[in-house]
Amino acid sequence: MSREDDIRNAAARRRNLLFLTERFLADYGFHQTSETLKNEARLPADTYELCDNIDLDSIYLEYASYYHLKFGKYPKIVRKLKSNVNTELDMKRKPKSKCRLTAATTNAAQTEMPPAESLTIPGDLELIVTKVEMVKAGVEGAEAGGTIIPVAATNGDGENNRNETLTRLQEIEHLTIADGLLSQQDWQNLADLVKTTIMRDVLKLSWADMCGNASAVEIVKEAVVTPLKYPQLFVNGLRPWKSVLLHGPPGSGKTMLAKILYAETRQQVTFFNVTSSVVVSKWRGESEKIMRILFHMAVKYSPSIIFFDEIEGLTSSRDRPSDHESSKRFKNELLQLLDGMEQQMGGVFVLASSNLPWDIDDAFLRRFEKKLLVQLPNPVERAILIGKQLPISLTVSKEQMELLVRISEHFTGDDIRLACKEISMQMVRRVTRADKHTTKTEQEVPLQQAFEQIKPLSVKLMKRHQIWQEEHSS
Repeated sequence: MSREDDIRNAAARRRNLLFLTERFLADYGFHQTSETLKNEARLPADTYELCDNIDLDSIYLEYASYYHLKFGKYPKIVRKLKSNVNTELDMKRKPKSKCRLTAATTNAAQTEMPPAESLTIPGDLELIVTKVEMVKAGVEGAEAGGTIIPVAATNGDGENNRNETLTRLQEIEHLTIADGLLSQQDWQNLADLVKTTIMRDVLKLSWADMCGNASAVEIVKEAVVTPLKYPQLFVNGLRPWKSVLLHGPPGSGKTMLAKILYAETRQQVTFFNVTSSVVVSKWRGESEKIMRILFHMAVKYSPSIIFFDEIEGLTSSRDRPSDHESSKRFKNELLQLLDGMEQQMGGVFVLASSNLPWDIDDAFLRRFEKKLLVQLPNPVERAILIGKQLPISLTVSKEQMELLVRISEHFTGDDIRLACKEISMQMVRRVTRADKHTTKTEQEVPLQQAFEQIKPLSVKLMKRHQIWQEEHSS
């Protein structure tokens, strides 16, 4: 018989359900009930046994997740009875281990139900799990809006075990999609992958290392640093910036700003450095799952920062004919997660950088509360950068510095770094040169030549970024 026939066969299906129920009862301490079920159902324990990778709890969670994905809501497993049903706990019959379910009507007397069986769970914890619905206020031990109530000893470790058990039962009953999905092995594997994006390196950077772009630095501080220092300021509906897009020519300092933010908040904030290699998968539907887990973990470990470097690769326009269906699904998932941040993603700040902001879909642009142009360094800032990047052993006169500042017009911070590195390498070459009979003129480092050989890309890109910023500024 094939697996499909085995599933569709009514007798086999009934047998499997009985085995699952028996294992569930045994796992939760209903040993006497479990033995009774095996005897009455005549389960062939000598012929069949339940597989190790399946249980009733995981089936419940998977069904709830499937139902939510298909219908957009969670299944309703139990519902309240009519108003003529009342629930009570009877502690008179047997202390700590008995309860009585009582049904009452307005015109009839209350009818006593048979008492529930007493349980013993490892750790000397007596637990009774019963479905309870509360209609009248003041019913002791009942949980308004809940359906599972444990009755246990209240001394020592028993109280802690009772609270842990209650918490776990409530998490299963009031299932959220992320918690439910993470309980499955395949989703847990994706969560482990997302954890690799959490930065743990020690970077010796500070705000002083960011030369220029005071407005961008101020906005980033308002979004992350200020709420950490002054949480009392964000009350009565006032919330810090939730998302910022940095754009500018390559090498202008966008990633540098993200590194400094991480270094300054490393002990207080969880920093997710997200790249395409992590979130893009060849398997159907897996990219959307990774993105959902990413935002769920960001909330779990909040306050947190999600940094998307070169985000235009993930958020390009959705109306392109060349876009595959999987790419559109991924973008729609990311749009939904970003749109739900204000209501659900508390404590999460999204920081993104882009060299080509005009390639980003308009729907994503709307999600970013601030769009900031990272400017090129001005003459004073270029002089500071050159002074920091040049070798310490090299002495530069005032006239030489002014010349380098003029030559470096339209240079990004990275262009200046490359020019200064070229000067350092020229000094290394002269030290390692075999021919020691060089003239004094040849020993001098040609500073001007090192800067002139750099051809900055920002000359043709910066103007386009400025036009785009004027059209989309926020």
